[in-house]
Amino acid sequence: MEMLRQVLEEITVDPAILGPLSSDVKPKAPGMKYRHYAPKADLTLVETGQGGPATMEKTQVGRMIAKVRALAEEKLSQGCRVGIICTDESRDSYPEGLVRSIGARDSQESVAHNLYGLLREFDDLQVEYIFSESFPEDHLGQAIMNRLSKAAGYKIVRI
Repeated sequence: MEMLRQVLEEITVDPAILGPLSSDVKPKAPGMKYRHYAPKADLTLVETGQGGPATMEKTQVGRMIAKVRALAEEKLSQGCRVGIICTDESRDSYPEGLVRSIGARDSQESVAHNLYGLLREFDDLQVEYIFSESFPEDHLGQAIMNRLSKAAGYKIVRI
């Protein structure tokens, strides 16, 4: 979107990119309205505020990690198979569950590249619940968060 703004005067974003559409709206393309590329497990995305900030402060990331960990521990205590989507930087913050790094937080390209493969890996591991960290919505981050939100069926916990 940043590149388009350099060339075009006005940029509008389709509402399907920003969140769930009401039932009376017909999607313009497949995957714009419904859970798309969703894992079999129940995926919950943990965000640091409305829509995720362009940059995340250490305290925000810390609160997000604590919430993902608490949600995962609750399901683990019930005997559920739990997957956690984290980053290289936060990997050691999660001692339990099937913890998988999606890439380095500052490498949106690696996160985008690994997203679908990681969701399929959790399918193969037959997890019941997946809890995912969120990502800044600048550059590729908007696409990453769009894909994660759709995969979660817009099940988002905002802290």
